[in-house]
Amino acid sequence: MKSNTEDNTSRMAAYFMGTLFIFIITFYAVLQVDSSDYEKHSAWAAELSIRHLLRFMQSYAAYPLWHIVTKTFYKVLNFPLIGAAAATTALFNCFAYWCVMRAWDFFADFGIPSYAKAFWSCCLLVVGPLYAPWFSDRYYLGQGSGNVWHNPTNIAVKGFCILCFILIVQLLQSEKTFREERSRYILLSILLLGSAFAKPSFLQGMIPGLGLYFIISVIAAKGKKERIAKYFMMADMFIPAVCLLLYQLVFSFFADTEIHAGGSIGVEFGRVLGHWSPNLLVSFLLAFAFPLFIFALDFKRLIKKIHIQVMLCYEFCAWGESAFLYESGQREMHGNWLWGSYLSMFIVWMLMLFEYFNMTSDDRLGTVRRKICLYGGNILLFSHIICGIFYWYDITHA
Repeated sequence: MKSNTEDNTSRMAAYFMGTLFIFIITFYAVLQVDSSDYEKHSAWAAELSIRHLLRFMQSYAAYPLWHIVTKTFYKVLNFPLIGAAAATTALFNCFAYWCVMRAWDFFADFGIPSYAKAFWSCCLLVVGPLYAPWFSDRYYLGQGSGNVWHNPTNIAVKGFCILCFILIVQLLQSEKTFREERSRYILLSILLLGSAFAKPSFLQGMIPGLGLYFIISVIAAKGKKERIAKYFMMADMFIPAVCLLLYQLVFSFFADTEIHAGGSIGVEFGRVLGHWSPNLLVSFLLAFAFPLFIFALDFKRLIKKIHIQVMLCYEFCAWGESAFLYESGQREMHGNWLWGSYLSMFIVWMLMLFEYFNMTSDDRLGTVRRKICLYGGNILLFSHIICGIFYWYDITHA
């Protein structure tokens, strides 16, 4: 009994310290960062009225969750507007941290102490792409990052992204019937709808990514009926979120509003990314150096895991959207198709960090490969962490 009490106390202390750290660095970043996104979204939040929510979604932001919470801090709790924006963003980032901690228990094959789990979860919410000034000084936009400090709604949706991914993989791995798993399917549908209210970027990447996974899986299984039935049931859970997503796309991209003029979606490889990156392949390698190293080191084993397969399909589609799609007209350089790829990047990083600890703890990997993974992985991982800290410091001291 004493041991269980000590474990629970240690776990709660680790959660608290990690939460406090994420809250402080996020709150401070919002107060210091020179970002028109916070000014714009904060001003919209101040104008929000729940009674006229549909009008707000049509005229300002079709994904109002961040704005509702910010308005609550601003109006009900009498926070100054910038303080309300900072508190809201910090809480959503803490939510993402809690979701990462939950993901450890599901995806990690080998347990690590609570404080170590909390430490690495905090690091995961800081890591950035490798910085190569000789290649590009567009550190953030040129390579992309799973941790975007200047966009409040992308931070708001990250926790939903993690939870939805966990549930999707759980249901794909489950051998139970729909009746036995009904509560999980319903929860997934609710979380998907919540993600759309926070920002549609997760759905923009996950819907085609999961569709791609379904197609490959059905072909590989030669059309196994039970598998097809499960995929249709899972697809049904996306219907409420997809309806909201279609509504959002109309008002975000095509409708003429008082915020921006309607345009269209164009297709051209590298049209947007090419403005900030001299070479998309090099940028990709700098952003994914650690995950690629881990994946290459144990490819045969990792590719057999369902969550890795879903991750790859998700990342392929989300990055493809960011590389090929753009908004024509005045918002072309806003890069709004990039946000989905930043969320998928975070999922890749999260899963590959878990696999790193799995590999360094697994005796079956072999002594040589374990040492390569440990030393090579450490060098790359801490390099990404240092670059992420540099990125945070740079935007908060600009």
